[in-house]
Formats: sequence, C-alpha cells, structure tokens
Amino acid sequence: MTYEALQRTDFSAGEQPEHLTDQRANLAAWLRYQRHEFLRKLRDLSREQLVAWSIPPMELSVLGLVRHMTQMEHGYVIWGIGGGVLTEPYGETDFAGATVEQVDSDLTRYFEAVEQADATIAAVASGDTPGAGHGRPLNAVLLKMVHEYTLHAGQAHMLRFASLGKMKR
Repeated sequence: MTYEALQRTDFSAGEQPEHLTDQRANLAAWLRYQRHEFLRKLRDLSREQLVAWSIPPMELSVLGLVRHMTQMEHGYVIWGIGGGVLTEPYGETDFAGATVEQVDSDLTRYFEAVEQADATIAAVASGDTPGAGHGRPLNAVLLKMVHEYTLHAGQAHMLRFASLGKMKR
C-alpha cells in the first residue's frame, strides 16, 4: 500500500473485538484491532511529518514505528513461528532511519509483512504449537504482538499530535 492509498483508507475508530472463549481466536482478533488502531495514527500526516523526529532529541518518528513493527512482525511471527531465515531489514535504525523517499517502500514492506504474518498464523494448527524459529507458542506470540502494537500506537499517537501541532483524533 502506498502513502496515497493509506491516506484514502477509512480508519474510523474500530470496534473492540467481542470476547471469544477460544484464546487463539481472541488474541488474533485483538491483534487485528491493534494493527488497525496503530495505522489510524498515520492518517493526515504528510510524508515529512511521518519521518520527523517530533520530540527532539528522541530519534523516533511515526514511520520509524512502522519500520519497527515490520521487524516485529518478522521476528516474532514470520520467522518466530514459521521458521526460515531471521532478517532485520532496518537493523538498529528502525525507529529513526526513515526518509521521505522511503515512505512508500517502508509502507509496502510493512503491509507485506502483515500479510505474511497472517498467513503464518493461519497455517499453525494450535495456539500451543511452538514456533519453528524461536520456539515460543503461537498464543504467547499473539499476546506479545498485541502488546507491541498497543505500546507503539500510544507512542505514534503522541508523535502524531506533536507533528500536527494540535490534538486531532
């Protein structure tokens, strides 16, 4: 998904998931919800605002958070559960290394990682199944990812307000 497509997306406030008795289904529903809430923080921001370090001297940008979550999707889900080769495309510069010219490629990489992570999750038989990469069970990984999105959506929320110069929900 490109920057322009993202800005055209309706990110109205999503409804929190219904409580499900199946733990895996419940965690997967919360992960989808938290991903949605995370992406809502990107709306209305220019490319320049996406990469700005909005609260100097912190080397943290909204796009940096997107890059970080791309690495989390890979490390915890794609590689962690599915196995294969562990990669960190941004290394230690995930939070701060973004440029305006990278907005589209970083967004594309993020959405591809989410799609691949969802396919990895769907391919696992049980929430208790240990990951082929790190050995953690799927349900624990889903809980970790919900935590990651919740934490970083809050950071993106504050960076968004700083970039816009006003509170805009």
